[in-house]
Amino acid sequence: MEHGHEHHHDHDHSRDHGREGHAHGHCHHGHDHGATRRAISIAFFLTAGFMGVEFAGGLLTGSMALLSDSLHMLTDAAALGMSFFAARLASLKPDSARTFGYRRAEVVAALANAMLLWILTGYMFREIYERFREPVPVLSGPMLVIAVIGLLVNIASAYILHAHSEGNINVRGAFLHVLGDLAGSVAAIAAGAVIWLTNWTRADTIVSLLINLLILFSSTRLLMEAFHILMEGAPRGLSMAALERALRAVDGVSDVHELHAWSLSSGFNALSAHLVVKDPSLQQSALKAATGVAEAEFGIKHSVFQVESEPVENSSCDICPR
Repeated sequence: MEHGHEHHHDHDHSRDHGREGHAHGHCHHGHDHGATRRAISIAFFLTAGFMGVEFAGGLLTGSMALLSDSLHMLTDAAALGMSFFAARLASLKPDSARTFGYRRAEVVAALANAMLLWILTGYMFREIYERFREPVPVLSGPMLVIAVIGLLVNIASAYILHAHSEGNINVRGAFLHVLGDLAGSVAAIAAGAVIWLTNWTRADTIVSLLINLLILFSSTRLLMEAFHILMEGAPRGLSMAALERALRAVDGVSDVHELHAWSLSSGFNALSAHLVVKDPSLQQSALKAATGVAEAEFGIKHSVFQVESEPVENSSCDICPR
């Protein structure tokens, strides 16, 4: 369970000579970084501890599925290590050099995890091709025992990480690693059962192929999400058109321009915009109302608005939507 608290600060300033104002809405919220790090640490030791067992088992039984899963667990251990490091960085307070803090470290770690998985799958596809060409006998009994133990380890790790994965792309990256490994253990059990009952050793190679396709799929999704955040894309699930309509509906607002929304990391969204409010008596109320709309209707708790009596262009307009 995560514990946290929120502080909201609204700062309104106006300048008579330009009839312009700025408002900032901030929220320092709710990730229990200590609990996140503990969850990642436990998952790391479970994964790293069983990785060696599964690798040795893969060599002894001749199972490509176990070897695939053990190499995946090696990558999991590295991924969890990076996730722990990123979670530690993300807990650091902002400073004069990084005024938003180190939250983006979580996104960078997720991107690195995805790239690491791509490298792994490339290597394993090559090994799978060789195994298809020259099948190798597999000891199905020991393979089944090791795969079942691996399944239990992965269930424990997935359970620990799941509670922290929804609002944190870094932990979600680690969770996807473990989830892929869990599915791999299930597939290895199925392959072991097929070989034990029918002696059809190609089942092991086919399962290894499916495991690696699963890894490739999950890592691609993670890569795209991390890339979207790093490219300052609009927060997932946010309609920019609906946001603009809501701001235009604020009493006194006649126009909205230079509207930008982005995610600093998963669960921490921000926006900035220029609001045209021609009636000076409505400027302060429009600032407060716009900040409230952004938070209440769109969940954006860090907002920066500039109020203008008439549209004012600046050097950033070359990236404004047309």
